[in-house]
Amino acid sequence: MTLASDTRQGNPTLVLMHFFGSSHHEWAPVLPLLSADIRVVTLDMPGFGRASDVTGYDVAAMTRHVRDAIESAELENVILVGHSFSGRMAMTVAAERPDWLRALVLVAPSPPGPQPISNEEHRFQLDFDFSEAQARQFIDGASAVTLAPHLYQQAVEDAINANPAAWRAWPSETYAEDWADRVGTLDLPAWVLVGDKDPSLPPSTQRELVMPHLEHGELEVFPGYGHLLPMEMPETLAERLQAIAARFA
Repeated sequence: MTLASDTRQGNPTLVLMHFFGSSHHEWAPVLPLLSADIRVVTLDMPGFGRASDVTGYDVAAMTRHVRDAIESAELENVILVGHSFSGRMAMTVAAERPDWLRALVLVAPSPPGPQPISNEEHRFQLDFDFSEAQARQFIDGASAVTLAPHLYQQAVEDAINANPAAWRAWPSETYAEDWADRVGTLDLPAWVLVGDKDPSLPPSTQRELVMPHLEHGELEVFPGYGHLLPMEMPETLAERLQAIAARFA
């Protein structure tokens, strides 16, 4: 199992994972802003990006996918960064207490338990037809600021090119899986970063359904931003990742 990208040097190691319907490409604006002193890798989830042919779309399978990728690459001193649905997998991995894991950074994460979702968003995900029009609607609905054109187009293409089985698994079944008891309370350092205009997993959801699982968690709310923080505020996000990584160097 291979990583989507790897700078191959530095300490600690940031492992960056993406939101549902995306790929490692979402981190492209953040990567050049991070210090060469930090090792940075990106990881595609099953069915997306360079892992489009990887199967296993439930939480248990995706948790194994993350662990296997990190352990196959023999990564150490890892800060696991999960965004949206991969934020849940960051927490399920952390619940297994691997000895290489030092901290979590959760960007607008899905909670360990069933994810709340509006009827409108749920129906849109279930009926998604992989057309450019619907992909644009998907990205437009998730962001609160105008994205750079090349980032916007890449996000649209990632949604269009998603494995249909992987896409449909999330709104059909996986979003409703309940891992809250199995995750329990995590005692490692953790940061939750969320935009105050996030339409899917807003600060209220984070306070109610995520923060109780993080004994040493810190919630940071960014005014004016939506769900796609790596593309909406790459400079600010890079600064936060840089500062967090410095604690584990």
